[in-house]
Amino acid sequence: MRYRVYVSPKAQEQLVAKASELTIMQDEALGNRFVDAFVEAKESLETLPERGTRRLRFLPAIYRLIPFWPHLWLIYRVGKKKKVVYIDLMVDDRSDYGSLFNL
Repeated sequence: MRYRVYVSPKAQEQLVAKASELTIMQDEALGNRFVDAFVEAKESLETLPERGTRRLRFLPAIYRLIPFWPHLWLIYRVGKKKKVVYIDLMVDDRSDYGSLFNL
């Protein structure tokens, strides 16, 4: 049973910004590997949407998260009835991510 996966405009913006940063600061190959890692994680949610954990300080209960790059996590919600996954954000586990949820 496959789920449809949607990426929010904010998560898309974060993806482009980080890929651009890696390309500029390192090289194009690293930026491409970053995008590939994101796509792989996104595609994994099509078949295993509930694989992510809910155990992160400040993370509201409706969200799950999975790591996909060193220190970066995808924050997402699962809509079981409609068989959809909504990727809302990417967060760096070294940052104050609690402020993203107004906590």
